[in-house]
Amino acid sequence: MTCPSIKQALDLFDEGLAAMRKEQQRFAFYYEKSFRSHCCLVACCAEMIASRIDSIDGQKAYILGLLHDYGKMVRDADNKEYFHGLTGYYEMNRLGFDDVARVCLTHTFPDKDFKYTEYSYPEMRKTKKLLAQIDYDDYDRLIQLCDLLVVGMGFSKIKDRMIFVKDKYRVPTMVIKRRYRQALRLKNYFDRRCGCLLTGKHFCRGNPGSFRCAPRARTQDGDARC
Repeated sequence: MTCPSIKQALDLFDEGLAAMRKEQQRFAFYYEKSFRSHCCLVACCAEMIASRIDSIDGQKAYILGLLHDYGKMVRDADNKEYFHGLTGYYEMNRLGFDDVARVCLTHTFPDKDFKYTEYSYPEMRKTKKLLAQIDYDDYDRLIQLCDLLVVGMGFSKIKDRMIFVKDKYRVPTMVIKRRYRQALRLKNYFDRRCGCLLTGKHFCRGNPGSFRCAPRARTQDGDARC
């Protein structure tokens, strides 16, 4: 497994933004600002959660979070013919960074057992075959969670993220409800790993530097509860 250095990651990110700037003519400044904010917040979120878990390296978590949407930099993000996760997967493998490649592919799918019809991209069959060959680790799960905690240029509750996805991509209500349950299971997993509650109220108020966890709440059997 290989991961770029922090300098290489920042250079790749800046080069990717420059490529996007050429592609996006209308509203280029707003789109770039929104995209940059999303990637940076996911990266900061991942690094901060990793700081509470000994088995996860904070710098690697930051790099994976920063580059998780790299496929959107390579191709027009609004092009419905291509799934950005698969594009990023191929491009990062080409560059020799297979740790980033797998996160580009896995960050969209907390549950690998999805139906092709839930997505409009024609590449979903190929994507599902590749996902079947990957055993998720905590880096995959961490970036999945952090991606769910960021909407636009700020942090949000998972429920708000689901509403955003439903409205933007016209996802059926039943599908969104299932994804919401999957997202909550993912959050609860990291609640336990961190020993605290990663809630929208206490997690962050739009500033990565203000990160703090909610006081730990315990049930009678000792598990953390939201």
